[in-house]
Amino acid sequence: MTRVLNSRSVLPVLALWMVVLCALASLHFVLIQFRLTGMNHTLTYSPVVVQHADAVFTHIPIVRKLLSGLPAFGDQFVNNMDTHQITAWPRLPYYFLALIGWPIANRLDALPIVATVLLTPLNAAIMYQLVRRITGSVAVGVLGTSAALTLRERFVLQPWHWTNIEGLERLFVSPFFSNALVHPQISFAFCCVVLLCLYKLVRNTDSTTYVINGILYGVSFYTYFYLWTFLTVVYGVIALYLLQRRDYITLVSLAKAAGLALIISSFYWIDVMRFSGQPGFADFQDRFSLGRHPDLTERVVNLRPHLITILGLVLAMTRRSISYIYLFVLTVTAELMWKMPIVIGRDYQSLHYAYHFYGPLAGITLMVGVRDLLLRFSFAKNRSVRIFCYALVGLCISTMTIYRAVKYSNEHYKNFVIHTDVQDAYEFVRNNVSPGSVLLAADPEVNMRIRSIAPVYVYVPSGYGTFVTTEEMLLRHSEMLRFFDITADQMLEYQWQDVISRRLYDAGLLDPGKYIFNGSLRYPTNDLRNQAIIQSYSALNIESLTYDADVVWVGPFENIIGGTSMKEREDLVLMYENESVQLYQFRTVKPLY
Repeated sequence: MTRVLNSRSVLPVLALWMVVLCALASLHFVLIQFRLTGMNHTLTYSPVVVQHADAVFTHIPIVRKLLSGLPAFGDQFVNNMDTHQITAWPRLPYYFLALIGWPIANRLDALPIVATVLLTPLNAAIMYQLVRRITGSVAVGVLGTSAALTLRERFVLQPWHWTNIEGLERLFVSPFFSNALVHPQISFAFCCVVLLCLYKLVRNTDSTTYVINGILYGVSFYTYFYLWTFLTVVYGVIALYLLQRRDYITLVSLAKAAGLALIISSFYWIDVMRFSGQPGFADFQDRFSLGRHPDLTERVVNLRPHLITILGLVLAMTRRSISYIYLFVLTVTAELMWKMPIVIGRDYQSLHYAYHFYGPLAGITLMVGVRDLLLRFSFAKNRSVRIFCYALVGLCISTMTIYRAVKYSNEHYKNFVIHTDVQDAYEFVRNNVSPGSVLLAADPEVNMRIRSIAPVYVYVPSGYGTFVTTEEMLLRHSEMLRFFDITADQMLEYQWQDVISRRLYDAGLLDPGKYIFNGSLRYPTNDLRNQAIIQSYSALNIESLTYDADVVWVGPFENIIGGTSMKEREDLVLMYENESVQLYQFRTVKPLY
């Protein structure tokens, strides 16, 4: 089989496999579109929903601003020159995403579909090369890559999923993680390139190899925080392995690569220092729960990662091959970094290591184990039998992927719609309002979504991604309430009820406490959050807005709970209107369109 699969005749098969894999990864988009056909004509399909928090809050707004010529890597919510000068986001992936998004600049909400169609084959091809080089098997390369891309979440099941059927079902109706914009669609493809070149370095010590590794490792700092930290530990573990083997020649090459990477990463550290010196940095960390005490149950009782890592250890010890040792080093490093909060007593969102690295590596390790187990049986010496067994495993992977796509589409298709009047208003803002203008709205969903559609800022940021202090966020939110003649109590009561009525996946992002505080450790309970919102509102002592605003959004949300008709305000001029949405401009600012 190896001889057949190594021939040129396998290339069409591999091409067909990547097409099928791409189709499976994109299937839920098609199914959702199909389910929405024939629904209320007042609804418009949108591939981006507020539940895809990273895409809506950060990734697409950055691309939107890049394509519009605005400062792209500062605060994505507020138009503040101080926050434009800093960045918390590694820059490189966004230039690549902007290149993909440039042809569809007016429809960046379709970027998840375009990125999935284009990047799934890219991820598959690069990952296949990595697995193929490590295992020497085309079949394992295909099956391991398929499992890594479509089933990575299955290998990070939480302990309660084993006994809680509802929790297990929830996993089958969650979005495909491999489709997530930027991370892992771009960052993991780059990760595979680095790991492939590192594997070549371990087996070959010529100067070109260490230079290429050093450049790629250095560039990883500009790609993803969890990528370069993962690679750093991998480099360290491999260095210890080489030291134990007294392979000083390869060890020196590895050290040269690390030194070159450190030099290349210098500008990254400048960005880190500038960001960490900002007044809102401590609040930014707090709202992301950085530094919370880890959940021991989540990381110790969860047996599945332990079992697959042990499988990798057994393979490495029985085969005693550098290839299998290398795969085990990658897998055990990913799990150790996932579980590291147990040792240090603080959690810095280590689940990123689980989903981004351990999940796909566990899938690859499992497929390697399946292949090795199969080869221990005498009947597997027959090539036709092996092909049948590999096809059966591939069919199982495909079936689970299709089932998940169907399940997810049936459960969440209604979340992928926007009221047509609201969508028309979004498009008016995109086409007619000057880039960099500030939109004042009460609806948190508008504040989240509008920035991915139009190159504008909002008056009320979200704690999920803004760099400003929590105190400033509360002030902005309170001033917004007063502007729309809404009391804090009214907002809290209505918005929370609205969240419950929608029954959206992760809809808590829309309630005031979650929108402002996210995962704050200083405000961990709803009572503390509501109290802070009410106190901030009560402390207002001036009538005017503290910060600049250009456009006022009055949509269904504002019309329901707002106390004052904007048409009665003398400081506003109507600039757009349909049956559901009105847009106003302040008389004091120059025309925006």
